[in-house]
Amino acid sequence: MTPPAKQWTILTIDDEEDVREIVRLALEDAGYSVFTAPEGTAGLKLCDEVLPQIVITDIRMPGMDGLKVLETVKARHPEMEVIVATAFGEMDLAIRALQLDASDFINKPIHVAALQMALDRAKHRYTTRKKLADYALMLEKENMDQAMILHQDKMMSLGRLAASLVHEINNPLSGILNYLRLMHRMLDRSELNAAMSVKFKGYLEIVEKETDRCAQIISGLLNFSRKSSPAFEPLHIGALVDRCILLSHHKLELANISMVRDVPEKLPPVMGDFNLLQQCIINLIFNAADAMNGGGDLTLAATYDDAAHQVALLVKDSGPGISSRDLPHIFEPFYTTKTEGHGVGLGLSTVFGIMEQHGGSVRAESPPGEGATFTLTLPCAAFLPEQNSAE
Repeated sequence: MTPPAKQWTILTIDDEEDVREIVRLALEDAGYSVFTAPEGTAGLKLCDEVLPQIVITDIRMPGMDGLKVLETVKARHPEMEVIVATAFGEMDLAIRALQLDASDFINKPIHVAALQMALDRAKHRYTTRKKLADYALMLEKENMDQAMILHQDKMMSLGRLAASLVHEINNPLSGILNYLRLMHRMLDRSELNAAMSVKFKGYLEIVEKETDRCAQIISGLLNFSRKSSPAFEPLHIGALVDRCILLSHHKLELANISMVRDVPEKLPPVMGDFNLLQQCIINLIFNAADAMNGGGDLTLAATYDDAAHQVALLVKDSGPGISSRDLPHIFEPFYTTKTEGHGVGLGLSTVFGIMEQHGGSVRAESPPGEGATFTLTLPCAAFLPEQNSAE
C-alpha cells in the first residue's frame, strides 16, 4: 500500500522561480512536504540534508544540468526516485534520463495532471523497490540468524527440560541413597544369612536400575544440548520417539497428561539428523502439554505410506485446539498464541525450518472440539533421489 501524501517529501530543482513556486503550491495543496532549490549544486546539498523520496529536476539549467543531478542523486541515494522536466520535443534528453534510471519525465510547461501522474508512478516504483529491498534484507538476516534462532530455541527447550528433569533425577537419587544406607546397616550388623543375602541382592538390583535410569536421562539431556553441524544418517522413528518420551515423560506426569505410544516396530528408516528431529518432537510435546492445562491425553503415532515412501509421525493432543484464525499463521516466526512471558513464537517456525531442511514437511490440523494434530512427514532413506542416483 502506498503511504499517504503527507508522508512523502519532494525536492524540486529548477532555475525558474515561477516554475518552482507553481510546483511547490500544487504539491503542498496535495499534502506533500516540499523543498525547492534554484540550481543543481544547491539541490544536491539540500537532497543530502532532507533525504526526499522523490526529486523533480529541470534538465536544462545553468551550471550543473538535470542529467548530472540525476546521475549524482542515483549514485548517492539509489533508493530515491527522480522525475526530469524537459522542454517539448527534447525526446533524446528524456530517453537519456530514463537510461540513467529516472522514474519518469514530464514536459514543460508543467501541467498539474501530468505532474500528479508522474508522481503516482514514482511513488509506486519507490514503494515497490523498498519492499523488495526490505524483503531481501529480511532473507539475508534470516539466513544469518537461522543457526542462532535454531540454537536459541533449543536452549529454551533445554531449560524447560532441565527444570522438569531435576525432579525426575532427584527421585531415583533419593531412592539410591536410602537403599545404600540400608545395605550399609545390614553389613554392619552381622554376616549376611541366606534371607538377608536375597534382600541385599534385591536392593543392589534396584540401585543399579535407578542409577542406569539417571545415566540415560543425563545422556539424553547432554545429547540434546549439544550444538553441532547437522549430521544426516539413517535413523528409526521408534528410537527417536523413545528418546523424546524419556526426556519429557516426567513433565507430562506432573501435568497429569497420559502418553500413548503407537509406533510400529518395522518402519523403514528415514534419513535425518537425530538431534534436530528430536528438537522438533520435544517442541511439539511441550506445546501440547501447555495447551492441555489441567491434564489430557497425548498420542505419538507413526505410519508408513508405501506409495509415497514416507514415514509420518503424528503428535496429537486432547487440548482445546487451534482457532481457525490462528491456524494459517502458527508456523510464522514470532507468531504465538501464548500469553506474554510464556512464548516468543519461535518453536513452530523452527520445526517448519528443520522439516524443510530434511526434505519433509509439517502440517497442523485442528477440527473443532478434537484438539490439535501435528504431522511430521519424512522421506524414507532408501528412496531418496541422491541415494538412487548414487546406486
